[in-house]
Amino acid sequence: MPNKGGANSEVRKIQLTGGSTYIVSLPKKWIIEHGLDAKDQVRIEWRPSGTLRVIADASKVIRNRIVEINCREIPDHMIFDHLVAAYLSGANKIIIHSKNDFSRKQSKIFRNFVKSTRGLEIANDQGNKLEMISLLNPSEMPLYSSINRMYLLISRQVIDFSDVLIGGDLDILEDSAEREAEVDALRLLLERQVGQILEFSTIEDSLGTSRWEASELCKLVRTLERMGDHSFALCDLIHSYRIPSTISMTSLPISVIPIWQMSIKLLISNLRKRKISEIHTAKSQLISAQKDLLQYEEELRSSNIDIQDALFLDRVSESLRRICAYSINMAEILMNIQTHRESKQM
Repeated sequence: MPNKGGANSEVRKIQLTGGSTYIVSLPKKWIIEHGLDAKDQVRIEWRPSGTLRVIADASKVIRNRIVEINCREIPDHMIFDHLVAAYLSGANKIIIHSKNDFSRKQSKIFRNFVKSTRGLEIANDQGNKLEMISLLNPSEMPLYSSINRMYLLISRQVIDFSDVLIGGDLDILEDSAEREAEVDALRLLLERQVGQILEFSTIEDSLGTSRWEASELCKLVRTLERMGDHSFALCDLIHSYRIPSTISMTSLPISVIPIWQMSIKLLISNLRKRKISEIHTAKSQLISAQKDLLQYEEELRSSNIDIQDALFLDRVSESLRRICAYSINMAEILMNIQTHRESKQM
């Protein structure tokens, strides 16, 4: 029968054997590729969509994904992007070539990339050829633990910003850049893991997350990463502007911070819980806070406040408003996940 599903798909007839057992033969090519033989066992799963999945549990074949990057074909300012693409593709080994020895600038890019990821190490450096290998098993870092870590880092940034506003030592913010880098690294790791969940059923099973839910979590991770950008912007702002003497924790825009903290905490707790009412509460509070900040910014532009103070307050309000907006997106993603969890297949 003609193949209608592509190169990795075949159409097979259902056969009846023994009068009561239905069988479908497995493609010989698939058997050989997975190193299987007669009497080896395979695991069969049926999905909610009605799809059957055959898993070669007995396979002894170990596959590694290798990505090669030729620096002669890529401008230096694009090398980092290609390395990120290789990492997100799930590469176990990244091989980088160059006709001549790598320049100092290129070597620095390689080192910065390794620092910006989790589980990658430089295993072999020959001057004009470099190999990076992944030492991290995707199933060793549960998705929810990494997401919670991102939340804690972002929340800590905002708390430290608040503490400095009310007289705390500026040194509190000295590791804000490191926290921002860790948030970015976790985002890359999580996107890499989600890609592997979508591709390999064994990873999906070991992490206990369905493919559909993993794709939604990937969206959630990106919203957290953008919150991290703005929490870092708040910390960085203090180094560029003096803090207005009139600033108050009980007045806008700073009074929004406790509201955001309470709301985001509710949302994070509902990654596992199923209290949709808490997600509703958090989203409503965030929408209200966002509206208050928009109105505050309009009033600020027509006020007689000192220009430097106005610039500081306007930037603080904008970052907090964007953090609230991304948190609202997070609430909507969680509602999608909750609805999918509670849906029924008829």
